[in-house]
Amino acid sequence: MTPLNRTKIVATLGPASRGDANIETLIRHGVDVFRLNAAHSDHRQLVRDIGAIRRVARRIHRAVGILVDLQGPKIRVGPLRDAEPIWLKRGQTLVLGTEPGLVGQAAPEGEPVRVGCSYVQLPRDVRPRERILLDDGNLEVKVTRVVGRDVHTTVVYGGLLKQYKGINLPGSKLSVTSLSAKDLADLRVVLGVGADFIALSFVRSADDIRRLKAEIRRAGSDAQVIAKIERPEAVKVLPAILAEADGLMVARGDMGVELGPEAVPILQKRIIRMAIEACKPVITATQMLESMVTNPRPTRAEASDVANAIYDGTSAVMLSAETASGKYPFQAVRVMEQIIRRAEEDIFSRSESLRRRRITGRNTSVTAATIRAAAYAAMESGARLIAVFTERGTSAEILAAERPATRMIAFTPFQRTVQRLTLSWGMRPIRSRRSRTSHEMTLEAERVLLEQGLARRGDRVVLIVGATRRMGMTNVMHIRTLE
Repeated sequence: MTPLNRTKIVATLGPASRGDANIETLIRHGVDVFRLNAAHSDHRQLVRDIGAIRRVARRIHRAVGILVDLQGPKIRVGPLRDAEPIWLKRGQTLVLGTEPGLVGQAAPEGEPVRVGCSYVQLPRDVRPRERILLDDGNLEVKVTRVVGRDVHTTVVYGGLLKQYKGINLPGSKLSVTSLSAKDLADLRVVLGVGADFIALSFVRSADDIRRLKAEIRRAGSDAQVIAKIERPEAVKVLPAILAEADGLMVARGDMGVELGPEAVPILQKRIIRMAIEACKPVITATQMLESMVTNPRPTRAEASDVANAIYDGTSAVMLSAETASGKYPFQAVRVMEQIIRRAEEDIFSRSESLRRRRITGRNTSVTAATIRAAAYAAMESGARLIAVFTERGTSAEILAAERPATRMIAFTPFQRTVQRLTLSWGMRPIRSRRSRTSHEMTLEAERVLLEQGLARRGDRVVLIVGATRRMGMTNVMHIRTLE
């Protein structure tokens, strides 16, 4: 976390940003969590990337999280003859075939075009009159009939169809699981080298989250699961998914294709609000500074988009191609940091800077009440910061959900918890000595704050601790002046 910003920055690592020097520059510019896209990396590259991030973070003494984004059941158009795109006209017949090895090609005038589809269950999952979208929704066809392994469609909105472009089925109920064989293989590799967060694509139900968590436990890991909300089925059962997941991602790309772009702003606000109320992190992603893939500056609309997510209270904003393959990865992070800083300066310059949030879900009433009291006490007393002691990160996440104006620090004896809190809004995680009593915790906090220059003698701080050794019972808040 940069010294000024509460909203975290997630940056995708790729060809434009790999290498120790580049990673260090991105961290110093404000990156808190690196995203690795498993769809675009083999196992050797994933292991190299995770090793490089850890190596750099240790050298510069920064807490940096690692999020691995699983590909999920991506449905794509198959190969085309000589890789030549096909021009589809309105009213033309397009046949999507699912037999192995099918190579598509343009057809003579009046003849149906036939191309392959990677999803073998397509004929079983679609029905006549259902829509099929290709190439991020730029092309649309409507199903007319299913014959054996072929799906016959009529082109509604035509254009240039290129090989391997994505296919979306917004009105169809897919029978494929959210965890593909590739995902399971990728998962085993990245868990073995200590990934902190796993993002699951195309989530449709809470069962998808439970299955992924079971696989993570089976691998002996405690990595957290981030559910990507992008399918209509997921939106319908969002509370159940949120109850199982450790965090959410507003995956606006496929969400816009599946549900229409007009639905995205409303859903973004709803998802962010629900995640905050559940005391869980939420990432706003996709096309945030898209023009910076090729340009050194963002559009005004993009700057407003990022700022609006910050005003909504998102825990983090994410860069994808901007840092993975764009021409200006460092500038993109710098611009993102500047937008966050200006938006937060405005938010916390107002009298209503402590924005009340309803504490719900897994938190005990004693813990929630203690943390609420601490957040208000910090504001009323003019405390320099709030320090919370936590073992698994739960108390810190509850405090972050209050979105206080006062700076926050989380002390924990566990490195895994430090990594986990890199995604939590406004939280600066610090690894500390393990303390047996609340008095020892207080002394440890004072020592670290003074030694690291986070506070000075005479500063007022609010401490949140547990007076019992029972995990999950945070029940003491007190205000101290450092001496």
